[in-house]
This record gives sequence, structure tokens and C-alpha cells, in this order.
Amino acid sequence: MALLLAGCGSDGTDKAARDRSSAPRTSATAATQSPDPDVTPDESPSASSRPTDDSLPTAPPADASAQVDEAFRAAGVVALQGNLRYIDPALGAPEDIDKADAQCADLQRNVANPDQVVARRLSTANHKVTTADGKRINMLLSNTYCG
Repeated sequence: MALLLAGCGSDGTDKAARDRSSAPRTSATAATQSPDPDVTPDESPSASSRPTDDSLPTAPPADASAQVDEAFRAAGVVALQGNLRYIDPALGAPEDIDKADAQCADLQRNVANPDQVVARRLSTANHKVTTADGKRINMLLSNTYCG
């Protein structure tokens, strides 16, 4: 009976495997490690899908900046709606966004009693917003929404 002990007296790592894993991979090594020996590097699926210099865009579309601005505005509105609902579940309707925009203008003008102003602005006949919630709303608008 023969017993073969691989790696006896070492730190348990295989030096040959370590050398293979640390060697830089090139297209030649990738081709030799191909799972399908019948596929050559020229026939690989990724080789045919590589863009050529002729198919790459030369510059972003002219309206890309406007599209990015619109996307950021939409994300800000969604975040504001969620935050308003967190403060008061009755808030966050689309018309509240218009009221928040008007409140931003008042905050920039340093209107007197802004907490009372926003509480009145967002209150409806069926729901009253408190001055304490108005203060929270102004903090929210000042810190995250008003630009």
C-alpha cells in the first residue's frame, strides 16, 4: 500500500496553481482555456459583437443634458413626495409639489413665519397641517429640494 502526500511540509498552497492564477491573462491564454476546443478566438461570440470605430457615437445627443436635468427633477419630485408622506400621510399629492415650489421661493425671500406659511399652504378643508409639521417640511425643503 502506497500513500502519496501532496504538499507535505508546505503551507498548504500549491505553488503551481498560485503561479497560474497570478499570471496575466492574455488572449492566447484565454484561447487555450476555451471550454470548446473547436472555437477559435475569431469565432468567439464576443469578437463579433465588438463595436468598430465607425459605429461608436462621436458625441452625446444635443438634448442629453436636458434629459439628465429632467431625470434628476423627476427623481427629486418622487423623493419629495415620499418624504412629505413620511411627515404627514395626507401630503405628497402632485399639487403639493407645486405648493412646495412656491414655498421654496418664499424660503429664498426669507418670508416671515415660514413654518406657518407652509402649514397654511399645504392645509386643505379636510386636513390641517400643524406648524410643527410646517417646520419639518421647511427643513426638508431647505436641505433636499429647494435649489
